[in-house]
Amino acid sequence: MNKNELKDALIERGVPSMLYNLDGIGRTDERFCLEFTNDEWRVYFSERGVKTTNEKFASEEEACRFIYEQLC
Repeated sequence: MNKNELKDALIERGVPSMLYNLDGIGRTDERFCLEFTNDEWRVYFSERGVKTTNEKFASEEEACRFIYEQLC
């Protein structure tokens, strides 16, 4: 699953878009965020500017699955 497929799956499951940010545009606080930096995929939950979950993945697939499991 890539981030576009993840977005579709979250919408299908009725997960509010205010709970995630998959493209880095807009708010990144109080939601799960996905980003690709330094050749790795990172998933974090930002709460009041502090990353309370900060996971690193080798593939987009793994990162997207992690977010899906957290939100569904």
